[in-house]
Amino acid sequence: MGGSSGGAAALVAAGAVPLAHANDAGGSIRVPASSCGLVGLKPSPGRTPCGPLGGEVAFGQLVEFAVTRTVRDTAHLLDAVCAPAVGDKYQAPPPVRPCAEAIRTDPGRLRVAPTTSAWTGGSVDAQVAETTVTAGKVLEWIGHTVAETRLDVDGEAVVEAAMLTAVTTGGAVLRGAPRRPDASSLEAVSRRVLSETEAFTVLDVMKAMEAQNRVTRPVGRFFQDYDLLVTPTLARLPAPHGTLDYDGPHRSVRSWLSRIFTHGPFTATFNASGNPAVSLPLGQSVEGLPIGVQLVAAHGREDLLLQVAAQLEQAVPWKDRQPPAYVG
Repeated sequence: MGGSSGGAAALVAAGAVPLAHANDAGGSIRVPASSCGLVGLKPSPGRTPCGPLGGEVAFGQLVEFAVTRTVRDTAHLLDAVCAPAVGDKYQAPPPVRPCAEAIRTDPGRLRVAPTTSAWTGGSVDAQVAETTVTAGKVLEWIGHTVAETRLDVDGEAVVEAAMLTAVTTGGAVLRGAPRRPDASSLEAVSRRVLSETEAFTVLDVMKAMEAQNRVTRPVGRFFQDYDLLVTPTLARLPAPHGTLDYDGPHRSVRSWLSRIFTHGPFTATFNASGNPAVSLPLGQSVEGLPIGVQLVAAHGREDLLLQVAAQLEQAVPWKDRQPPAYVG
């Protein structure tokens, strides 16, 4: 199902509900969307409210939204909730027009950059890479200018920036819970998050924020030259339960994040940078597993993402797709 909004994604994929709330601090909208064959949009910070009590959740890296089955549903939902709470620190620029209208208009000829190279240095599954390459070809066929490239981002800086989300989670538990959780009832990674949160100093926070800045700058420069980045959502096919071993006592929080980013190296970068990103279910493996492709745009350009997503949805329909093993 993917994490951490895997339950929400499973319900939508099963048809139990048409959409479900999810949030994303490192990929937790896009990863389950990819794993379950759904549309998963991570908006820009300030596009949807996190408040009133959490105006800067995870130092601005966490955003709230949902998973859906179609681009239309995503667009209508975003129109319904896209207003920051009064006094929010982050506020995205107001949309020029409703997203539900934008998806019915042609975005024009865009500069599109596909890549299948993970800036963390890990490998990408051949079927996943092929789906992303095919998405680039479809976009070229639609009429966009497509040129393969590679985003120049320091993978270690992404991990360090993600420490801010980890210690924010630990801090919420330590400050907000009525009593400290019983360590014997927690997985090893959860225990490490709590212990490392307590040991985290203001100097560690500054180090992580400097790392976040090292991510934001090259991403910002990239979108001066291109309108859209196209990547795999995950580097692997959906993983069997237990693959990431959350109860391994030998792991630190950083090594756990690095392990996660081996499977999903393409998502957390855009939590650190704040760019909107959407996972679309554009492929299916020979085993019948969903494969997501991620589109990323400049800050505040959810309208552009959804316009292109609507073009892809029309060119490569997915709503009625079923895995080969499905028995009606």
